[in-house]
Amino acid sequence: MLFLAPAASALIILGGNTGQTTDPGGGLPWDNVGNTGVYLGAYTTGYWIITANHVGSTGITLAGTAYTSVGGSASRIGTTDLLLYRIDVSGGTPTLSDLTISNSQPNSGQAVKMIGDGSGTMTWGNNTVDSYGSYNLGNPAETTLGLITTYSEIDGEAQAESGDSGGALFYEHASGSWWLSGILSGINTSVSPNITASVNIAAYYSNIISIVGTKLSAVPEPSTWAALLGGMALIATLIVRRKRLSS
Repeated sequence: MLFLAPAASALIILGGNTGQTTDPGGGLPWDNVGNTGVYLGAYTTGYWIITANHVGSTGITLAGTAYTSVGGSASRIGTTDLLLYRIDVSGGTPTLSDLTISNSQPNSGQAVKMIGDGSGTMTWGNNTVDSYGSYNLGNPAETTLGLITTYSEIDGEAQAESGDSGGALFYEHASGSWWLSGILSGINTSVSPNITASVNIAAYYSNIISIVGTKLSAVPEPSTWAALLGGMALIATLIVRRKRLSS
């Protein structure tokens, strides 16, 4: 088991941060990553943020708009470093897409993108999945299943640093389709190569879904329900008529 410090300055990007503080494009959900966590999307139970537990449910700024947390909504998954909470959208809902939560972990060697806001400026960098394992942030009784990346001297590669906790790790499941696979959580810079541990989202997929519920976009609008019910009624009528004609 790894003992790590919280990734509570910003992502270190080998070769400097130039050109890596703006949305790289390609469909990466850049704006879903805020200063203290990641916006999952709109669900039937509310509008949800996922972050590292040691960051807390302090509210979040997304694409320049600040949102407060809904009191009593914070839900930690077991004793892990993973926390979810709802945000208050009474002043307006985020105009952001819902994320795809990874239900299967990327293979070792899979290319990933890490996004963190430790310096107060959103920064992204590349890396690859090194391995998987459990870790803790100082309390052996509070373990988390982690996705591990290491920091080698490859231009553009990323290593989380203090302040990046709650940031995101994405992998491209298909062209332009990015899945949230990790939440930046812990680091060990006393070893070589340096290590970043992100909460392995796939390992907690069912726990996350049990908390947030169904995506709001998956619930039909009233007009859609009316059309569906009308269609069912039409099918039922046709079936009845067919039976009458054949009898």
